Amino acid sequence: MKYNQRKVNHSVKVTENSNGSKIRINTVVIGEPAKWLNEWKRRGLVTSYTDAIIQALRAFNERVIEQDLKSAQLGNIKRTEEEF
Repeated sequence: MKYNQRKVNHSVKVTENSNGSKIRINTVVIGEPAKWLNEWKRRGLVTSYTDAIIQALRAFNERVIEQDLKSAQLGNIKRTEEEF
């Protein structure tokens, strides 16, 4: 089957346990992201595709936290300016 002719099904299962949330994701990665994953694995930057996804999620989370911090700082600056 060719990827452009196949319907891609996504499946996500979320469970709670004593250590927090656990999510199982079944999906097919195609196009540029698939190329990135293969390249990262070939170069030894990740040990598995699961490792790659976890590292990507951590990097994305860092960017979200940075944006949240910048937004909070901007809010603080605006409040300080309004006081004067």
